[in-house]
Amino acid sequence: MAAQVFLMWYMHIFPDNAMKEYRMNPMQELNEAEIDELDNFLLSDATPDNCMDLPTLDGFFAALVLNPEFVMPSEYLPWVWDIDEGKEMPSFASNEQASHIMGLVLRYYNSVLDAIRNETFSPLFYILAQEDGSEFYDAEGWCEGFMRGVFLFSEPWTEIFESYPELIEPMVLLGTEHGWEMLDKNPDIRQLTQEAYESIAGAVALLAEHFTVQREALTMQPNPTAIRVEPVRSTKVGRNDECPCGSGKKFKKCCGAPTLH
Repeated sequence: MAAQVFLMWYMHIFPDNAMKEYRMNPMQELNEAEIDELDNFLLSDATPDNCMDLPTLDGFFAALVLNPEFVMPSEYLPWVWDIDEGKEMPSFASNEQASHIMGLVLRYYNSVLDAIRNETFSPLFYILAQEDGSEFYDAEGWCEGFMRGVFLFSEPWTEIFESYPELIEPMVLLGTEHGWEMLDKNPDIRQLTQEAYESIAGAVALLAEHFTVQREALTMQPNPTAIRVEPVRSTKVGRNDECPCGSGKKFKKCCGAPTLH
């Protein structure tokens, strides 16, 4: 049902030949080159400064897939390009490029959906090089995207916050202003962050199991709900903050550009 809705919506936005690529392989996972292409586009100057990067998109889609109420692409796509306001759009060079990129985005959603439903999901993180030569998995962007998906379409998540907060604890800790404040007050911030990101995959699996009954009941009668929230802010340099090097670019598009894992 979800794939059919995707197809109808996408054909309306990009008719005729513009739909050809997605129509040929809507459920085909992105290969490594396509993932790199999508990652590079999201970080490029063609997208708004507040565009999601790929790990943030991965977390955002995970929250949408877990939501037992199907969320239409027309409701969530604006937030992909502008995570703060859902207003700005990318500057595509042509209709062909728009069709191609949109096809990659929708196929990526389908790959997240397939992985979660088949219990093979592994969250996508950036790897950040540390001054001591070690590497650190940055899960903040993934969790920020996940929590954006939770807060925007929040009705099914109310029960989780009220009765099962432990199921979403690592995402709250790494993806909200409240969580960042808690981390900053903890003397062992690195260890706490490590434990949180290591818990994310398991939390997604438990949430998928929790929502199974509701999802099955609502599969044939989607009733999406969109709720606007204020963007979370952090006092530290974040992905969407201006880079401290003085280039004028966003941190994620300048000195903060990391590698995928």
